[in-house]
Amino acid sequence: MTTWLRGVLWVVWLASAFWLWHVGALGVGSALAAGLLSLVLLIWPGPANRRRRSSLQYVEMGKEPVSLR
Repeated sequence: MTTWLRGVLWVVWLASAFWLWHVGALGVGSALAAGLLSLVLLIWPGPANRRRRSSLQYVEMGKEPVSLR
């Protein structure tokens, strides 16, 4: 997941937690816990084995066998 998408999802999460707190569906403690959980999920590292488009990829080229004459 890209960094900007994670940021957008984080803002949506915080906005929805604030809205739920504002209408009284969440208490103060629950809203703060949701905010802290969202911060943990935001800084959680992504998968390390994903391929990057800018990385160089090398192809190993084997030599053809030399024929004996």
